[in-house]
Amino acid sequence: MAANPRAAAVAALVRQEQDGFSNLILDAELRRRELDGRDKAFASAIFYTVLEHRGTIDFILEQFLPKGLAKLDAPVREILRAAVAQARYMQVPVSAAVNEAVKLTRSFKKSSASGLVNAVLRKACVYDLDKAVFKDEIEKLMVLGSASREVAEFLHRHYPEEALGILTHTADGGMTSLRANPLKASAAQLCELLMQNGAKSAEPGIVPGSVLARFEGSPAEQELFRRGYYHVEGQASQLAALCVEAKPGDTVLDLCAAPGGKTLLLAEEMQGTGRLISCDVTENRVQLIAKAVERMGFTACVETLCNDASRPNPKLPQADRILVDAPCSGLGILAKKPDIRYKSLLKARHDELLATQSAILDTAASLLKAGGRLVYSTCTIDPAENEEQVAAFLNRHPEFRVVTPEVPFPQGMTVGEHGALSVPTRTGMDGFFLCAMQKQ
Repeated sequence: MAANPRAAAVAALVRQEQDGFSNLILDAELRRRELDGRDKAFASAIFYTVLEHRGTIDFILEQFLPKGLAKLDAPVREILRAAVAQARYMQVPVSAAVNEAVKLTRSFKKSSASGLVNAVLRKACVYDLDKAVFKDEIEKLMVLGSASREVAEFLHRHYPEEALGILTHTADGGMTSLRANPLKASAAQLCELLMQNGAKSAEPGIVPGSVLARFEGSPAEQELFRRGYYHVEGQASQLAALCVEAKPGDTVLDLCAAPGGKTLLLAEEMQGTGRLISCDVTENRVQLIAKAVERMGFTACVETLCNDASRPNPKLPQADRILVDAPCSGLGILAKKPDIRYKSLLKARHDELLATQSAILDTAASLLKAGGRLVYSTCTIDPAENEEQVAAFLNRHPEFRVVTPEVPFPQGMTVGEHGALSVPTRTGMDGFFLCAMQKQ
């Protein structure tokens, strides 16, 4: 069982069901089992396919389990989910998915369930979802879009015509979005270098300086990555950092910076000069930023600091430019972080999040020099966290006004008086919001 990618995926899914943090759990399981590159990729694909499509998979399985999924032992439940994921979403033949699942029941010492697993999967893997009958539009979204009731209700309320499209959308065309380091290569040059170094495809993205690529393995395992030619960052996220319009010699604060992608872009814009202070609230996340900065060779101009941006800190200087990429509900990046699909959007938690965003913006306002630029961004499509948050900030701080950056917005962006919104179904990018403001 040690070198079996299917077993690794099931074991990680069982642990994820117990305590969350999917990426950490999967990484730990893959290391423990010492899988090689291809097996590691296959195990990861099973794991994330189950998370992304769990609502759909569970609905299908429930059709053939009179007592329901919840009554099963956790390993049996995850063996079933993993097999359906392979057969329906990963082009694995049904016979192979079923046979391997039955073998796994023995590996996990659940042989008594092998008959049930075999019988259920032979029907579930070929179930015609088009014939399913749903109670209402919310249930349909929950099943076809794999989402919690709260997430489905939110999207149905705010984006009724696009809700299912948002839930099933794959940002950046399903490719990996990179940011070319202009100090080493242009986007066009990076595309050529990537193709010479084994990438399946590479093309310029819609955001200036971005590249969309396909790799056999992880983009972080490429030699060009190690040499600082690019970092991995979604196009919409790049756009937010570009709107800061940082200049060489500026003093710039990136107040919620981990894992550091926007910090790297800001350092590139500053051409490695000036002073860029990159902050995050926990030490381990600050270490992620420091590691990325070192790899790209920007240690001369970038300082990292463990800092709670919701509170004043006398160590922080007055700045020419500030980026607040605020903690948010993440409802714009459901494809990249499938855990968010099943989150409960409790009002108390939402109110706490809004209060944190508000406090961070107030901190930023106090640190910005007159005439300076503040960019507020989130990876959500929730109006309360976006346009309404900006409107409330402007009421508290009349010395600020919204400005239009020189960076061209991609087609499909919704631009209003309180910022610009990327909805995945309209732009092809992640769901994202940004607003640039100037202090008088």
